[in-house]
Amino acid sequence: MEMKRIIVLLVFVFTTFFSASAGIVKISGSLKDFKIRKVEIKNCGIAVNIHDRKMLIEVDSNGLFQLELKLKRPTYYLIGHNLLYLSPGDDLKVKLGYAVARGQFQGVGEEANVYLKGRERLSGWKMFDPMKWALDSNSRIPTFDECRIKIDSLIGVRLQELNRLTKVDDRFRELETIRVKACQVQIYLDYFSYGQLSRWDDTAEVKQEKKNAFYQTIKLFVEPLLKELTASDDYLELAEVRDVLGECYSSNVFEFPQSVTFLELMKVQENASLLDCGLKKADYKLYKDFTRKIQNKDLKQAFSAKLQRRAILMEGRLAPDILLKDIDGNELKLSDLKGKPLFVDIWATWCLPCLAQMPRFQELSEKYPGIQFVGISIDLEVKRWKEKLEKEGIPPRIKEYLADPYALQESWDLASIPRFILIDRDFKIITAFATRPSEKEEIETILNSVK
Repeated sequence: MEMKRIIVLLVFVFTTFFSASAGIVKISGSLKDFKIRKVEIKNCGIAVNIHDRKMLIEVDSNGLFQLELKLKRPTYYLIGHNLLYLSPGDDLKVKLGYAVARGQFQGVGEEANVYLKGRERLSGWKMFDPMKWALDSNSRIPTFDECRIKIDSLIGVRLQELNRLTKVDDRFRELETIRVKACQVQIYLDYFSYGQLSRWDDTAEVKQEKKNAFYQTIKLFVEPLLKELTASDDYLELAEVRDVLGECYSSNVFEFPQSVTFLELMKVQENASLLDCGLKKADYKLYKDFTRKIQNKDLKQAFSAKLQRRAILMEGRLAPDILLKDIDGNELKLSDLKGKPLFVDIWATWCLPCLAQMPRFQELSEKYPGIQFVGISIDLEVKRWKEKLEKEGIPPRIKEYLADPYALQESWDLASIPRFILIDRDFKIITAFATRPSEKEEIETILNSVK
């Protein structure tokens, strides 16, 4: 019996060693709480906001999955909002869903990932009760200095939790220390919002003036931390570091070291945001030239991939076709509707911004009878979509359909909704990122030009 235990132990040690040396990470378990059959997992390094390198995990009918990744070094990944630290040799059994705090981990790599669940606590909105301050006229909003005492105390507690870990590598300990300090800066900055230092009716200009004035008062506390956050470009792998440095950079208030990589990241993010508004033929060469000048390998690869995706959706290109279903289950292709210009609204019943655009979308459909208005829902719960249409009715000048969200994501580079698309009568793209109907003057100018 003792010999059997020794053999089992040796097999386990050999398997673990082989997996680590081969760079293999094994993850299995349940993603049932996501309630979908394909769940995204993505590397959340420096380039994730440019063009994320995501994969889809196939989930079986019981919500179970198995996945193997090959990694050269420990890397952070996201499954939904669950942040994972995966190292070569890890063998994890997990139960994950939308509620990060309820995530479960067991196996090799467990300790680091259980610790990461606590990162959500590091938020000014979680530490304090700003809603009570707003709704209770008798409550006094604490000053920044009063809040800072509590912030620093809770940051200290989080660092103590990190120091108590015994099964994590030095890189994890270093990066997580920096993440905590980045959160500390973010909570300081966010006091402007949860401390209610601006009015709801302030113009954008007035709000920015007030914010910058507040930032001036906290430079003494923020700038020493910014110096730590910028000590290594490795720290730009952390979303919290990128976000807080980006905010401090754009405010032009704080002084802190700015590396070549950081400045390049800011420029790449700026151009990536412009691409999110669509790509015109006249600008394509300019973006190609910009891509060639990017020095950071990950940023270059991500921006190049984003540019190529946007080029597929450039004005004048043939529109990607997709399969649709009407409320009765009849199938057709989007291209079957060509012959008239198409103004497409991609939406879902659970998307409040989408629902807010619908009244104006309907108004436009009545004003422009020469254009076919098309609603495409990405609801996975077909019953919910049908119930909404049956209850509220389908406007006479709008055709409503259902489409596979994964197919739309792939063919139309769908990252968020609502999304509006304008296609000409020959099924060629006018714009893959049309203005929202609520932007009355701008959208009507565009629709007036459609022939």
